[in-house]
Amino acid sequence: MRQKLLLSCALFLGWLAPMLAQNRSISGRVTDESAKELPGVSIVLKGTQRGTVSEANGQYKLNLPDSGPVTLIFSFVGYQSQEVNVTDQANLNISLKPDDNSLEEVVVVGYGTQKKKDLTGALSTIEAKDVAGRQTTQISEALQGSIAGVSVTRGSGAPGASSSILIRGITTLGTNSPLIIVDGVPVSSIDNVNPGDVETVTVLKDAASAAIYGSRGAAGVVLVTTKRAKEGFSSFEYTGEYGVQKATALPTYVNAPTYMRLFNEQATNDGSATGPYSQDVITNFEKYNRDTPDLFPFANTDWQRTVMTKTYAPRYRHDLVFTMGTGKIKTKASLGYVKQDAFYTNYSYERYLFRVNNDLQINPKLSASLDVAYKRTNTVTPVVNPIYEARVMPPIYDNFYADGRYALAKDGRNPIAQLNEGGTSNGTFNQFLGRLAFNYKPVDGLTLTALVSPTIDLDKTKAFAKRIAFTNPDGTPSSFSNQARTTLTEGRNESLAITGQLLANYNKDLAGGHNIDILGGYEEIYNSFESLGASRSGFALTDFPYLNAGSQELRDNSGSANEVALRSVFGRVKYDYKNKYYLQGNLRYDKSSRFDKQYRGALFPSVSAGWTLSEEAFLRNSSWLSFLKLRGSYGEVGNERVGNYPYQATISFSNALFYQNGVVVPLNGGGQVDYAVQNISWETTRTVDVGIDAAFLKNRLTISADYYQKRTYDILLALDIPLYLGYERPQQNAGILDVKGWELETSWRDRLGKLNYSVAFNLSDAKSTVVDLKGTQVLGAQSTFKGSEFNEWFGYRSAGLYQTQDEAANSPRLNTNVSAGDVRYLDLNNDGKITPDDKVLLGGSLPRYLYGSTIRLDYNGFDLGLVMQGVAKKSSRLPDDVVRPFAEAFGNVPEELVGRFWSKTNSAEQNLAARYPRLSTRSLAANYEMSDFWLISGAYFRVKNITLGYTLRNNFLKKIGLQSTRVYVSANDVFAVHNFPKYWDPEVGGSSYPIVTTLMAGATLKF
Repeated sequence: MRQKLLLSCALFLGWLAPMLAQNRSISGRVTDESAKELPGVSIVLKGTQRGTVSEANGQYKLNLPDSGPVTLIFSFVGYQSQEVNVTDQANLNISLKPDDNSLEEVVVVGYGTQKKKDLTGALSTIEAKDVAGRQTTQISEALQGSIAGVSVTRGSGAPGASSSILIRGITTLGTNSPLIIVDGVPVSSIDNVNPGDVETVTVLKDAASAAIYGSRGAAGVVLVTTKRAKEGFSSFEYTGEYGVQKATALPTYVNAPTYMRLFNEQATNDGSATGPYSQDVITNFEKYNRDTPDLFPFANTDWQRTVMTKTYAPRYRHDLVFTMGTGKIKTKASLGYVKQDAFYTNYSYERYLFRVNNDLQINPKLSASLDVAYKRTNTVTPVVNPIYEARVMPPIYDNFYADGRYALAKDGRNPIAQLNEGGTSNGTFNQFLGRLAFNYKPVDGLTLTALVSPTIDLDKTKAFAKRIAFTNPDGTPSSFSNQARTTLTEGRNESLAITGQLLANYNKDLAGGHNIDILGGYEEIYNSFESLGASRSGFALTDFPYLNAGSQELRDNSGSANEVALRSVFGRVKYDYKNKYYLQGNLRYDKSSRFDKQYRGALFPSVSAGWTLSEEAFLRNSSWLSFLKLRGSYGEVGNERVGNYPYQATISFSNALFYQNGVVVPLNGGGQVDYAVQNISWETTRTVDVGIDAAFLKNRLTISADYYQKRTYDILLALDIPLYLGYERPQQNAGILDVKGWELETSWRDRLGKLNYSVAFNLSDAKSTVVDLKGTQVLGAQSTFKGSEFNEWFGYRSAGLYQTQDEAANSPRLNTNVSAGDVRYLDLNNDGKITPDDKVLLGGSLPRYLYGSTIRLDYNGFDLGLVMQGVAKKSSRLPDDVVRPFAEAFGNVPEELVGRFWSKTNSAEQNLAARYPRLSTRSLAANYEMSDFWLISGAYFRVKNITLGYTLRNNFLKKIGLQSTRVYVSANDVFAVHNFPKYWDPEVGGSSYPIVTTLMAGATLKF
């Protein structure tokens, strides 16, 4: 046995020796034009998978076969690739030139890729540095101000808060959020991806580029590609970051003596002889507050400060990234962790994101991708909104008694007690995603792809709202409490989404300069959802949040389920002649289970064309023009997000009281509530787009501009039917909405010695107009009806404030309570009275102009990034948190009003200059009716991000196993210029968690 083993080893070594003898090595250094070392340059032996990458000092070493001359390919992002023939040399130094032709870059499009110079549709792309470089935890926020025509709005800076995305304004009266595709698979949220994992984000804006997605593309499409490992590149990275968040602005409120004085004034304005608070109480408040602080109304509580115990809220981020690209397997794995705390207790957000992308080369013709991703989010929030509670509660109510017990506040409605002891809502959200794709290339130019991707969501929520037993100031039990009993509500949601695709792509360069690219595909998407809910009340133990501890007599449960499916075939044909004349057509046929069998199918076509003038003989040799293309497109896309089964008549169950045998008894009953219209189908959007792409001065200056018009037909509306039918108004395809707009994107990038710099700017405008709603109207402060913009402000025109009682009495007014100091409305129809017929459109609530700019500098290892963003031509209503006193008839008074409202104690000159109406509860509804009195310009300019970093690469780091180390400091939402009161942020919603400024410091270690 031993002899056989020795013989085998000898034979193996004899075979291995000549193989080793056939290899030689080559080494060298890769630099740029200024002799600066370039790490991470890919060096590959042409025609093979053998390769390596340059190290931190630009050095590389690669084994070569000794059978003759070979060719090495040197490539690096942002630089021109070089092919070098190698004969017998052992050392080879290379200097790479910057790649000034960004139009040769490949961008992601629907179900494929294209070179940027070959595009005929309207789309924009941002890269990894523009996403991860913003230092945000959510990708949606990183898009704000980055792409022309993309509106990203947020109403809160709360931990884990997301943002809403609109592409080219409003498309329909319902859901306007775009379709999100990650690595070819539709997902529910773009924020389920770690910003550090993003390679590119591409936005498909017009119907020509989005028509390949058919019934899901009406609101635009966002394509996200994640990073993948590269051949010959291996590394391990760790990024650690710590940040603190501070509110950009917070409203302030009056103190207790001022509140009582103002409350008295509103009481006398409303007809009372005196107010409830005596002058002695107001004048000697400090003494009473010192001597008897527990006696109402001698508290002076700053409720906002009481609730928001932290001025700075911490934020933590950790990322681990492992990359290995060797042989036939390339793997990139990442683990990201984010934790955000709030300005008050019982509020936090924690997220884990794990992703593994594997690329497998099975044989020269067959490859595969196997990706796995997992997301887990843990949230804790109070069961009440402490922001609202703290802002509505006046300072005269005490938060704590002198001995530390929770005070009653307003009849047991104590915001700090509710926050600390009133319970929390806890959520755990798990998502598992798998993606398996095979690519087979049987012949040159043809690629066959099969993909299957399941996504499973398992969510759990638990809301435990606890009853708080209060005591009186003397220590006796109080009859007041925050709620009648302790309640627990739990929910379990489970959803499954499966995407399957079969694709065939063929591209061929034909003789004579003709090029074709043909795509055909089949796709099936299945979604199912099931929920289960249960609740109980009457918990004897308020620290045991489990259902079996509640009363069996006070319990409830619920459950629901739905499923939808989409089946599609689609194709794309792209043709160009000598890179000058381009023609592309897309066609998709969808069938959706949301509609009746007779109306499930719909066809969505598009066509686009381009003419590259810079390839014509009369411009080809121009020294100042690098690229010039004209393009135009027409296409149709759809919207199937119109409810799951709107064509079906469903039975709704409810509990009703019946009189049986002389006794009233509750019985379950069911009945048809909705009148089903069987021929309900898609909403369709048709878009026409013309654009120009240009580059000048060796591609240092680039410009892209578009003008578009889109019209959405067959918008679902609830149309009137005779009341005697006994049904709710049914949904029908009837509405029409137009949007017109334009976009401009421009950038300049260059280098001055060792300084690389770039400046980018984008600007866009979009205006929606309702063409027809078949007589229906959506009325309110923000209204939508024929001739209006979507959600346009709708109300009265104002003419300041009435200055005298005679002036009010002798003018048309809303009611007889209107008096001197109230808002004066204009009688536009001249009927002698103020009625809803005098209401008119007051301006758009959505911004017309969006703009953003990015500046980047890179010098000797230092990098500086500056991002700015803003909106213009937008009307905003002053929020109640800032300008409305005595909410709920007892509430707080914003400090903004002090000295600025009309008052009987003012001089005539002071009242003429008054910005706000008199203090009155009786006239509250009239004064705060929607009118232009409360509208201001909502335009703002904001510095979104400033980041300064330094990357260190030297031989010492190499000796300890580090490729590089980068340290950075960064700030988000640094400051804003706007027209709102100084202590209000232009983006925040009323009674919402404030927008925050985030200051961060972090480091990335790359091994």
